[in-house]
Amino acid sequence: MSNNVIGVDIGGTNIRVGLVNEQLQLVRKETASTGDFQDGEELFRHVKRLIEKADLYRSADKVGLALPVPWREGTEILCDATNIPCLEGIHTDVIKRILTGYEVHFENDVNVVTFLESEQGASKAYHQSIYITVSTGIGSGIIVDNKLFHGAHGYAGEIGSMVISNHGKHHAHASLQPGTLEALCSGRALERESKRLYGNEATVNLLFDKYQRHDEKAERLITDWVEHFSNAIASLMQTIDPDVIVIGGAVIHNNPWLVDQMIESAKTKVFKHLRDKVHVVLSQFGPDAGIIGAGYMALKNDKGARTT
Repeated sequence: MSNNVIGVDIGGTNIRVGLVNEQLQLVRKETASTGDFQDGEELFRHVKRLIEKADLYRSADKVGLALPVPWREGTEILCDATNIPCLEGIHTDVIKRILTGYEVHFENDVNVVTFLESEQGASKAYHQSIYITVSTGIGSGIIVDNKLFHGAHGYAGEIGSMVISNHGKHHAHASLQPGTLEALCSGRALERESKRLYGNEATVNLLFDKYQRHDEKAERLITDWVEHFSNAIASLMQTIDPDVIVIGGAVIHNNPWLVDQMIESAKTKVFKHLRDKVHVVLSQFGPDAGIIGAGYMALKNDKGARTT
């Protein structure tokens, strides 16, 4: 048996499954739309089919499964799956039974990228770091003394629920509290606002295209986005005090110039002696970071050495 592993990244928009080798190269990838499934067991049965396609020659025996739910050692039942309700209440034994033939390793979806960036990527040189993803939703992972920090109940890093404004009370997604980072700054929030401004066919890409063309409505919206997101950056700097914040996800990968703007705004909101320590960098791993991170987690297979 080779040292290839399967990485599975279950996101709010897409399911991505890939064969990852020991050099962290993505050998083969299969995808599906998360919205195609209303039943959790059906979703994981399709994941098994995607695994069989990705691992065509059965060269892997481990699966790293990255899930958009709070996670800590000993978790057995998936809960608070805000962006994928059909995962709610599924027992991990059911998932293992569906993925029979593979040794399955579970972790929060953002945590696998956090761990990957900490050991192999943009925060490798630092002992204390935070990774933030801005995609369909918003989440983060926290590294303390080179170890993943899960918190007492597995909710550490759920910054999408951080209240950063009293605005947006009438526009929040039904499953989100108004004024939270995710309700105001996620890809889903940007798409909602784009449709509100430009019609039902509008997309996030259209919104940013309008911004680049100096459309006043788009400029006002993105200015507000930077203000809200920098509130979160400033709060994280002054509560967790990381060496570096790594940021990724589709919204940032497609618009990396946002990072410089949020840094400058955050500097005006932190303690004076923290201003030159607001260090925010782009993720080293791109759109496939979730797959690679899930596979890397399974490759390492040493949770006791990396979690707190």
